[in-house]
Amino acid sequence: MWLPTSGTSTAPPKLALFPSLDLHKEDNCDTIQWAKGMETDTDGRLWALDLGSSNCPSKLWIFDLLNNDRTERVHQFPDTVVSHSYNKRKLHDLVLDKTPDDYLAYIADLFSERIVVYSRKTDKSWSVKTTGDRWLSLAISPNREARQSLYLIGILGSKVLNSVSVSELKNEGGSAAVKFIGNFTEKPYRMLIDSANVLYAAFYFQNYFSKWNTSEPFREQRLHEVGSLDGSLPFTFALDENDTLWVMERNVIGGEARHKLLKAAVGARS
Repeated sequence: MWLPTSGTSTAPPKLALFPSLDLHKEDNCDTIQWAKGMETDTDGRLWALDLGSSNCPSKLWIFDLLNNDRTERVHQFPDTVVSHSYNKRKLHDLVLDKTPDDYLAYIADLFSERIVVYSRKTDKSWSVKTTGDRWLSLAISPNREARQSLYLIGILGSKVLNSVSVSELKNEGGSAAVKFIGNFTEKPYRMLIDSANVLYAAFYFQNYFSKWNTSEPFREQRLHEVGSLDGSLPFTFALDENDTLWVMERNVIGGEARHKLLKAAVGARS
């Protein structure tokens, strides 16, 4: 779905299917079945992770937002990388890594102890074994770092923050050593890292979200807190190119979901 970002009308904006209704048809494997993650890159592309359906395998869609939202590429994951059996896969989250000559996508599969990797340059995907847990949420540190890391939160209500070296994820069919970082006070479901190395985390059923500067020893600090929120996934957030953190706050009152859009100048971008 998308919302218009300009206009003078005082009426509430209307949601529209992206990029069109024709690209969303149930059990039509040439269309998007279930989008489970999205990211935009700095070259004007939208990446959408499609879990698929019981009849359709998982795919990665790339759209060119600077060219009328044209579908640039659709990558179907091989069965050897992401199972084509619906009850043996659960793709959930993705992050992007811009290298000097490529874009790499790192993807969480909740049903395996692996990270799925996709290279836009070669249009090829592979998986890397990460023994110890299955992963729910991902966040990647800035690629200017000599030891760039992918941060991981496990499933089943884990409070544990781990990391793996990005360099190890580039070894096709290999494995990556999982490193323990620290314990959050609650159970995160969403993470994000800005260009100043600050990691933001939102937690199940909690009325706050926290931050941690990854350049320092692990220490969770609450960044934003409200009086009360009734919802399992109360926050989601994104960073723009103008050093602004955008936060969508979700509350459920009397069975009705209500949303509030907040922003804060954090002095760092995505």
